[in-house]
Amino acid sequence: MSIESLAAARDSICGAFGVLPGLFNAATTGPLVREAQRHLAQWTLQPIAELLAEEASEKLGSTVTIDCMTPTQSFDAGGSARALTAIVQAYAQAKEAGLAPAVVDSALAKLDWK
Repeated sequence: MSIESLAAARDSICGAFGVLPGLFNAATTGPLVREAQRHLAQWTLQPIAELLAEEASEKLGSTVTIDCMTPTQSFDAGGSARALTAIVQAYAQAKEAGLAPAVVDSALAKLDWK
C-alpha cells in the first residue's frame, strides 16, 4: 500500500498546485504533456505572473508585463499551417464583410502573429 499511498499523496499535492496528475503517469504522451503544461501556465502561473507584474509596475514606475501563455502556443509546422490557413480565410471573410483592418490586426495580435 505504500506505493499507492505515495502516488495518491503526489497526485494530491500536484492538484493543489495546479499540476495535472497525468504528467506523472508512465503512459502519458506528448499531447497530454503539452495540454498539462498549458493548463499549468493558464490557471496557475499566469495569475501569479500578473500579480508579480502589477507589483513590479508599482515599484519600478513603468508598466511591466509577464506573459506565460505565448510560449505555450503550438509551434509545430502542421499546426502553424492550419492556423495560417484559417487566418487567411478569416481575413478574406472579414474583408468581404467590411470589417475594419484594426479588428483583424487585433485578432492576429492575440495569436502573437503581429
